[in-house]
Amino acid sequence: MENFTLQPEHLPDCHALLADCVANLPDDYYSLPARLAWAGIWDEDCRVNWEARLAGTWSVGIRDGGHLLAFAWLTQAGELDMLYVAPWAQRRGLAWQMIHQLEQAAAAAGVTALHAWASHAAKPVLEGVGYVAVRPNRVERDGIQLENWLMAKGGWQESTAARSEA
Repeated sequence: MENFTLQPEHLPDCHALLADCVANLPDDYYSLPARLAWAGIWDEDCRVNWEARLAGTWSVGIRDGGHLLAFAWLTQAGELDMLYVAPWAQRRGLAWQMIHQLEQAAAAAGVTALHAWASHAAKPVLEGVGYVAVRPNRVERDGIQLENWLMAKGGWQESTAARSEA
């Protein structure tokens, strides 16, 4: 297996992996319409959005034999923005490995207060590496409500203004 820093040319494969991960979530986590809204489609708008989100992050991808197994990125503001492991590569510690690598890079830059908007599937993974649930959350995608969790680690605290918007 090989760890590498994500580049814009990797993003179509990352989106395909995200779509595969989301499609394979159990119905009791998210309905099919919710999973479709979450995954979205890879088009020019998505490419531009993802390239902007990737810029200025610490990122990691893991591949084996040229196949993308997992990817993640952490913003310079301390937000774990992406964390996905292919369904057939889960339960091998890849998520924890990526989180650890990203957290080390962030800590070296002085960023230790971290947070994430975690799905029902990601919540136990993040709890396993020390994140705690701050509160449940809802986001809307294509008119469909998706539930997730605001999680924090390292002393991160939600701003009062953000709490009042939630």
